[in-house]
Amino acid sequence: MAISLTFKERFIELADELDVSSHTEKSKVIGISNTTYFNIYNYGVIPTTTSLMRIADYFNISIDYLIGNTDIDSFIKSNEPISFWERLNSLRTESNIPTIYKLADSIHIHRNNIAQWKKQSSIPLIDDVELIADYFNVSIDYLLGRTDDRTPYK
Repeated sequence: MAISLTFKERFIELADELDVSSHTEKSKVIGISNTTYFNIYNYGVIPTTTSLMRIADYFNISIDYLIGNTDIDSFIKSNEPISFWERLNSLRTESNIPTIYKLADSIHIHRNNIAQWKKQSSIPLIDDVELIADYFNVSIDYLLGRTDDRTPYK
């Protein structure tokens, strides 16, 4: 379980701007579970990538900003978002990597994880997303299909 004080501070700042008073109401408005909200608010626990996407979508910010990889808070959402798997395959093809398993070997991610993503039954944890985004030199949001801007935030 990853913990980040920067993430916690940014989340609290954003959540405190909401026009509802209770934490339970805020979690519902944002679209995350009460437990996820409290773990972030109290401890800075970085949630699943899906929850990070919900938070970033609600506040119209980049995930890179949210988790503290950049201080740039501007974000241009894609008009036609695509899935993580589609974006990953596209990047793999552009880079002339013959198979997704060759990619896994290159970035030291277990093949079983790749198989799960291929089934589209899961989105990788943010640590793996960061590794892949760094490997392709793109932003986390681009890799997750949230934006069409490839530029990594740094």
